[in-house]
Amino acid sequence: DNIRDQVSQALFQKEDRSAGGLAGAPKFPQEPLLLFMLDRVIRNRDKNAVGFATRSLDAMGRGGIYDQAAGGFHRYSVDAEWLVPHFEKMLYNQSQLGLAYLQAYRLTGNEFFKRICKQTLDYVLRDMQLPEGGFYSATDADSEGAEGVFFLWTIAELNEVLSTDEAKFIVDVYGLSEYGNFEGSNILNLSLPFTDYENQFGASFSEDLDRILLKLYQVREERMHPLRDDKLIVAWASAMISTLAQAGSYY
Repeated sequence: DNIRDQVSQALFQKEDRSAGGLAGAPKFPQEPLLLFMLDRVIRNRDKNAVGFATRSLDAMGRGGIYDQAAGGFHRYSVDAEWLVPHFEKMLYNQSQLGLAYLQAYRLTGNEFFKRICKQTLDYVLRDMQLPEGGFYSATDADSEGAEGVFFLWTIAELNEVLSTDEAKFIVDVYGLSEYGNFEGSNILNLSLPFTDYENQFGASFSEDLDRILLKLYQVREERMHPLRDDKLIVAWASAMISTLAQAGSYY
């Protein structure tokens, strides 16, 4: 117990209290630390530990490190705000973060954590399954010779593929601009807690958002995809299967 107390105190001292996670950049999800903190909540009812975990999970779920259009997490953020990711996606991130969001939902009842968990698992089941069984290990950050192109949006692109009202909705929700937040384009990210948008846009917010995001996902599928690493890593696939099994009773 003394060692666990020392570890948790050291993490509290290094936390970025405004943006979640450990202070500094680049910023990695640090899934084992999040799971450690959630275990502290279960064992010791540690309020500081639940704060550490939920601040990070909320900020990541709203950030650009999370693929807002399709679900699933990029490998890490190059900045301290979870905004600009290294756009590579790894299977092990999905398994560990899926489990962290599931455990956080179990402990707090926060529906946003349930949403992120489900979207992440749906992404894996839809887009990371190998035909012969199991899951492939990763997708690259680059496509069309540049990093992140597959995941970025301009307002002009939104106006081409969405109705006027739908495009305005996405611009308003994600705070998109003509000059963008990454190399002249926009990484989708939420600047406010999810409940704030529900209060602002009404009871149908989640349903309306998901309907439009599905359109964006379908449009994005027509783009040149990043390279995919098809190798099956048994340990990673096993971790993913374990997370899916634990989440099964909640969905």
